[in-house]
Amino acid sequence: MRRFPIEILIIVLCIVMLALGWRIYGTGEMGRFGPAIHAQKAPSRLYARMLIRYAKPPIYEEEYRTSDVEGISTYEYRIRGTNGHEITVTAPPARVYDVSFFFGRLVQDGIWDLVDRAPLPDAVAHYTVYVEQFADYEHGSRTVTFTDPQYWAKKAGQEFEIDLSKGVPSDFVRMESEQKAGGDYAQIVADFRSFGPGEFRHNVAAAQARIRSLHG
Repeated sequence: MRRFPIEILIIVLCIVMLALGWRIYGTGEMGRFGPAIHAQKAPSRLYARMLIRYAKPPIYEEEYRTSDVEGISTYEYRIRGTNGHEITVTAPPARVYDVSFFFGRLVQDGIWDLVDRAPLPDAVAHYTVYVEQFADYEHGSRTVTFTDPQYWAKKAGQEFEIDLSKGVPSDFVRMESEQKAGGDYAQIVADFRSFGPGEFRHNVAAAQARIRSLHG
């Protein structure tokens, strides 16, 4: 009788044990870590921009543009004078947290609560703020326009009193919604103005001074 090699028997037993182990434990572990792996593969992209257009010289337009795509931050500032001169300050792409921290600050200050505001008379500047986020396989974006952020910041913080003994005003719902709607416009603008490391802000200030000096 031909003898069955013991080495082959050991290999077969190992394969069987591995298959049983994977069936019992492997699928369970995948069930535990599957969502985490899924989340790690989720796209992560952040964008935040602010455009300011002025009604009077010497500055015609300013723009702040920031983005963080899969952990790579890029940002720039552009200024254009009414005489056509334009200067752009750009930071090279880098794996830093500048934009992600900045975006978190915008969210904390109510960027998603901003709503469009009709231009006020004789407004000196018109603002357009845009944000977009891709995270955890979800997506959100918003574009809002407004003027006079200080005015809207003050208005949002005002309290009003209603004498209910005279009945509920017909526009009470509208008044209440206007009171609650909108984030802090002035703070959002200040966040953009103060964004970036010291060198970037220094170059932005230099660009602003240069455009002003060229006017005339």
